[in-house]
Amino acid sequence: MELPAIEVVHVSKFYKDESIIANDDLTLKFNKGEITCIAGENGAGKSTLMKIIFGMETPSKGEIFVNGKKVEITHPLIAQALGIGMVHQKFKLFNNLSISENVSLGVELKKHFFFLDNLKTLRKVQELINSHNIQLQADTKIKDLSTGEKQLVEILKMLYRNADILIFDEPTAVLTEQEAQQLFATMRELKAQNKCVIVITHKVQEILDIADIVSIMRKGKLIGTYKRSELNGKTLSDLIMGEEVKSINVEKKHINYSQLKPVISFKDVCIYRENQEKPLLYNINFNTHPGEIIGFCGVSGNGMGILEAVLGGMMPISSGHIYLKGEEITNLSPDKLRSNGLAFVPADRYQYGSAANATLAENLIINHRDRLKKMNEFAKPLIDKYNINGMPSQKMKTLSGGNIQKAIVAREIENMKDYIILSNPTWGMDLAATAYIHSQILELKEKGASIILLSSNVDEVLLLSDTIDVVTGGEIKKSFKSSKKLNKLLIGEYMLGRKS
Repeated sequence: MELPAIEVVHVSKFYKDESIIANDDLTLKFNKGEITCIAGENGAGKSTLMKIIFGMETPSKGEIFVNGKKVEITHPLIAQALGIGMVHQKFKLFNNLSISENVSLGVELKKHFFFLDNLKTLRKVQELINSHNIQLQADTKIKDLSTGEKQLVEILKMLYRNADILIFDEPTAVLTEQEAQQLFATMRELKAQNKCVIVITHKVQEILDIADIVSIMRKGKLIGTYKRSELNGKTLSDLIMGEEVKSINVEKKHINYSQLKPVISFKDVCIYRENQEKPLLYNINFNTHPGEIIGFCGVSGNGMGILEAVLGGMMPISSGHIYLKGEEITNLSPDKLRSNGLAFVPADRYQYGSAANATLAENLIINHRDRLKKMNEFAKPLIDKYNINGMPSQKMKTLSGGNIQKAIVAREIENMKDYIILSNPTWGMDLAATAYIHSQILELKEKGASIILLSSNVDEVLLLSDTIDVVTGGEIKKSFKSSKKLNKLLIGEYMLGRKS
């Protein structure tokens, strides 16, 4: 019998003198020629386990075996030498370099011992691309690629280093439906080549589409390992959450919002930059109204991040006007926008949404500094209400990404006055947390809030939005009114620029 590609035996990971248990006595096997999905809610310990396997964390207890040999993986370079590669949620690519330069960085081919042989390296990378039936040219600059193509480059980086064990961390978080299907095809190709593929995900349909084996974690423990044939959508959801997951039902009322006074208005908003052939944003026009959710979706690099920065006051516009209830707020600072009623959940939960070295309670009370003396009393109800897996005194940086996101969403929703900007609000959240946050967003809508939703999750935009605007190349290329006829494949075509 062939040995497992990788095996973890009784692995545990503790923090703070064992008061925080991220992984609790885990024993799992991952085989070649299989796709194994690691599923679990936020804080289940999925990412911690993968970081241990990739050498980004060291286990507190336990052993790791690669192809039957006991190893100590104390650094990602050791993991790579053992044939382990990892595609992170945030790509690690240099935009101004080519695919070949990114793929071969640090292990380029040389001539005469010292000089880089760029032409030979380019040919080798192109041969690698062709051998995996990937439709890319090795000399293409990263800045000219779509998000899905950038992810393929991350996979090529692993394959170039002869990785046989490939780990994907929430791989479809920023992909369109079409790009996700292309990624799945690549994963199946890797499986056919006898690679060991490990996927961290909380998306039930994604697991059902690609998994051969599903290992489910909850609160740091392994709940069980199942063959895909043993699971359906309901049983999988219930196993992940430990209880029956209730989905929300959205009944959208037909309201003529144009008869209401706008809350936020964008009029011919443009952003130009020197040496940029095209504007970063061009002629952005929209109105939001009380009780309306306007959803924006687009592929990364097409203006969604720029639009978010403008809405949050982090980037000035070159021309045009922005109004709040008829009063001009063009180019106001974030502080002044907040004093005017802005609530804001940014896409980057670490850089803009939270203070990593502050406690959970301190992060929750940022908008209510007058209550510092009763900080824990203020924070505890929010922690309970939003089911945040953390203690008030716990440093924010020790929480899982999903729990950090819950804390930010809790703080901003509770602080909402007239309008709220939500950028990928449920990114990395489990099923129950996503359903709860969606219910809170809909509750804000019922109370008359004006809601601007920016999301790479087309399902989320379809579920919640009254109006859907597709952003491509810095412009609103298509605007849809919510309808049962709309589907994510059609929206994806516009997101990718295949329709106009």
